[in-house]
Amino acid sequence: MFSRSRRARKLPDDGPRNGWYETLPPPPPARRVEGTVKADFAVIGAGTCGCAVARRLAELRPDDTVVLVEATRVGYGTSGRNAGFMLDHHSHGGMKHFEAASKNDRLFTAGTNYLRELVQQHQIQCDWSDWGRIYVAAETSSEGALKGVAEGFDKLGVPWRQVDNDGLEEITGTRFYLRGVRAEGSALVQPAAMMRGLASTLPINVTLYEESPVIELVTRGGFRLVCPEGTIEAKQVILANHVFAEELGFLKHRIVPLASFASLTRPLTDTEMGQVGSEGEFGLLPANANGSTVRLTLDGRILMRNTLHYARSKRFPPELMAEVADNHRQSITRRWPGLADVEFVGTWGGILGFTRNEGTVFGAIGAGLWALMSADAAPMTKGAIGGKLLAEHICGVDSELLEVMLSLPKAAILPPDPILRFVVNREIDKTAASGPGER
Repeated sequence: MFSRSRRARKLPDDGPRNGWYETLPPPPPARRVEGTVKADFAVIGAGTCGCAVARRLAELRPDDTVVLVEATRVGYGTSGRNAGFMLDHHSHGGMKHFEAASKNDRLFTAGTNYLRELVQQHQIQCDWSDWGRIYVAAETSSEGALKGVAEGFDKLGVPWRQVDNDGLEEITGTRFYLRGVRAEGSALVQPAAMMRGLASTLPINVTLYEESPVIELVTRGGFRLVCPEGTIEAKQVILANHVFAEELGFLKHRIVPLASFASLTRPLTDTEMGQVGSEGEFGLLPANANGSTVRLTLDGRILMRNTLHYARSKRFPPELMAEVADNHRQSITRRWPGLADVEFVGTWGGILGFTRNEGTVFGAIGAGLWALMSADAAPMTKGAIGGKLLAEHICGVDSELLEVMLSLPKAAILPPDPILRFVVNREIDKTAASGPGER
């Protein structure tokens, strides 16, 4: 007998084409939830958090059944929409909450190592490369931010080296950047391909269902997940559906949903590749928050990501996407005028989550109900290790790393809209004014 019901107010809709996903071969037809499916565990959301928690639950409970349910297709949603940086460390300067930042940094490193191990073990074809990353500044006004990045790495004990204008031109083919801070260790990947690979190599006692959004969650002595064509009955449920958890009535006012946007070009020709440096790939992160994340991929594409947007609506209207594509076109032209007209295979948005206090959404939120949300500047690596650790927490497997996760503060309560919207939009405007030439 089920009693309490929570209906989704809004279903996941990631909007315009995910360029990473568009470059992959079409996947096999989706297995959808039909009829009644019964399981010991149901995991909602097949992104990096959901795949990791389902994998580890299945390993620790080989006699239990685990259902992993995804609203769209694996790799199409948030975890397949990022810039493909698997960060083992991250410095953003300032570090208001250094103790939490230091603990999070340990989790980032563990997450990178965990993903690297899975990719190698299962031979996942996702263009994994341990190239690292360079934090860059294009204007003298942003050199203070770059200095903050270096100081942050010093506090964390992370080695780094400076790259001057000539060195950056050698790597990228452009003199757009004044200098940079290079740190090794992080990986670059094709994120949609990695997510597909992680999902296709799950243990045998995990069943993946796609194109099956959960439109209602009913609870009492168990759980019933209602999908458009069927239901799932489970003993325990893990919410790993990022900001869409609040659409089911959970975890409200904990996460600031901030969208960033990317465009991916077609592969450059051999002649065009002569304009983008000598290393054959690179990954650049902006020291100034208004700057652009830029990649040259192993298959010769330019990824350009910039433009921030408060994303409470979780929708990206056509007029916004047209503005974003124009921003990306201008950003490429400023760096490489000869690539001004290179076609895009996709322009899309993805939602990041941030907290006020570098806190976590991790653990039990009810009897048999658990939640995990990766809210930080390194969502893929923290999400991967967070999913693994949550499964171990559920199964009573202790570790030093789990203690680190549990010792982090819980995500602080945020003001509701329209107050939060006003505050975030004010900060976005201040960021845009702080480094207009960085984008």
